[in-house]
Amino acid sequence: MPTITPSDKKPGRDNKKIIIQAKTTEKKISPIQTYQWWNAQTDNELVHQTIATGNYLQKTQQYRIRGASIFSRIYSGKGLMNYALNSKVLDTSNQLPVRRPTMNVTQSCIDTLVSRLTQSKPKPTFLTEAGDYKERHLSKTLNQFVMGEFFRTKAYEQGELILRDGCIFGDGFMKIYEKDKKVCLEKILATEIFADKDDSWYGHPRQLFQFKLCDRNVLAAMYPDAKLDIAKAQKAYVDGSGESSETIADQIIAMEAWHLPSAQDAKDGRHVMVCSDGVIIDEEWQKKTFPFVKMSYNPHAVGYFSQGLVEMLMGTQLGIDTILRTISEAMNLVGVPRVFIDELSKVMETSLNNNVGTIVKYRGTKPSYEVAPCMPLECYDHLQRLITYAYQISGISALAAAAQKPAGLNSGEAIRSYDDLQTDRFAALAKRYDNFYVDLAYQVIGLAREIAERDGEYLTVYPAKDGTQTVDLPKASILEDTYIIQCFDESSLPRDPAGRQAKLSEMLASGEISLQEFRRLSGFPDLEQADKLANALEERILSILDDIVQDGKQPIADVFLLDPTDVATVLAVQYINLYSTAKLEESKLAKIRDFITQIQDLKAQAAPPMPMAQPAPAQGANALPPAAPPPTPNSAVSQVA
Repeated sequence: MPTITPSDKKPGRDNKKIIIQAKTTEKKISPIQTYQWWNAQTDNELVHQTIATGNYLQKTQQYRIRGASIFSRIYSGKGLMNYALNSKVLDTSNQLPVRRPTMNVTQSCIDTLVSRLTQSKPKPTFLTEAGDYKERHLSKTLNQFVMGEFFRTKAYEQGELILRDGCIFGDGFMKIYEKDKKVCLEKILATEIFADKDDSWYGHPRQLFQFKLCDRNVLAAMYPDAKLDIAKAQKAYVDGSGESSETIADQIIAMEAWHLPSAQDAKDGRHVMVCSDGVIIDEEWQKKTFPFVKMSYNPHAVGYFSQGLVEMLMGTQLGIDTILRTISEAMNLVGVPRVFIDELSKVMETSLNNNVGTIVKYRGTKPSYEVAPCMPLECYDHLQRLITYAYQISGISALAAAAQKPAGLNSGEAIRSYDDLQTDRFAALAKRYDNFYVDLAYQVIGLAREIAERDGEYLTVYPAKDGTQTVDLPKASILEDTYIIQCFDESSLPRDPAGRQAKLSEMLASGEISLQEFRRLSGFPDLEQADKLANALEERILSILDDIVQDGKQPIADVFLLDPTDVATVLAVQYINLYSTAKLEESKLAKIRDFITQIQDLKAQAAPPMPMAQPAPAQGANALPPAAPPPTPNSAVSQVA
């Protein structure tokens, strides 16, 4: 108990020591303080507060898991199993009834949309503003490095699946993490990501949580320091049903949490990974973003999570299913042939069978076969309206879903114009798809630079057009404040071979490109060898000039660099004009000029000798008389006569 001793003494009073005993109650911890896991001081406190925060978010956001399971069932007919659900109704893996009538317009729209947007590969490109040749060369190397990492991690293949997840669940997530001293990419389900609804009201949460079902041995190999805690962790399953425990896999749930720093110099940024029995990772987090890249189909006005195409089409799809089921039942009940026989006619019922050429004897009224109308025409018209409306919502035409073109659209230019109109409908979504790869390039470069600073190097393989080459991560910190990444289409030419050839032929006829550029841009597989041989001279000259600019290599020209168009001199002059304004060293510019001089000397040596001139006639007494001119034909004829 605390004691209070007053220090003032007044005359005339009994100055005795007064002891006041105050009864106090223990200070209660606010519930919100239990969710401030980033302030935990001990491992035990960190584990309990992190798990408590994650369980709270799972409990309050079960509607997201239920909705995602419904959307998955509408798209593919299979429910989404998830361990975050308490209810086991939606966790079943049974397929929908096999004999049910099916017209899955939702799946048709999503598959067509994904196939259309992923035909072109967005290419993140590093751009510098008024940079010198070193920064430009570094940007080129960074471009090769990013494309090499995209090739190694199969970023474009996973990007297609993430775009499909965005159409189904509203958001698709790509996680960027380190494994075996390399950057790795992994597709994450939206149902494994949690953010507080108030914290993410404006779309930018300060903390994020991920629940992941991991193999015990794989996780222990990745984090050997936490091997004992991982070995004692509670076994987990994909959902809460009893059937899910019938498995041979040994898996646990790992929970990962990130808290962004409150300011640039703040120390409250933290990244942890815990399991049921201990801490796996606990480190400071100074980055301004989470290690995820999100692809959203239709972002909401508020909140972190988005609306998917399945959610937008769900009511229409259910209406289509209802009408189809009604039509199917009506056809089974009413739409069957019936035989009408007059009671007074003498017809044997055994003669009414499925045999071919059966002779039916009757007296009186002839038997009649009739089929009653099943459904009114308005029902079929309404079904067609719903199907058309579903395609209109998604922006996919029914012809595009069936890979057909409109009737009468036969010319190549008209087909390309129609294709552009279809693409304009998805301009906003295509922009988000491009930005997805821009953000991914920033994350890949950032993590690779951390690994390179720690280990000394980071190598990747770049798939060039003439084969693969190894690219070392340059010192990206040089461009940290001067570069930006923009996304460009891999090619602005038509995707189909016929349209590509027609467009290039038009550019060649108008003089926009040369024949050499036509060969380089065509890229037809059956002409690849001929085009490679035709462009070999120009590629060799460019390689020599690049070696001068990058490494200062001394050029050595030979007669095989000569051609009637003098392309070596033209390209060398262009390099001088290009790099003179980019602060290229004078020694390298001198080597390019020396290369031009070598080419001119080789041309002079290869030129045929000039014809010898006749000596001038001597003047004086010993000079020979001038030769008489040959007679004209007329004078010769007159002399003969």
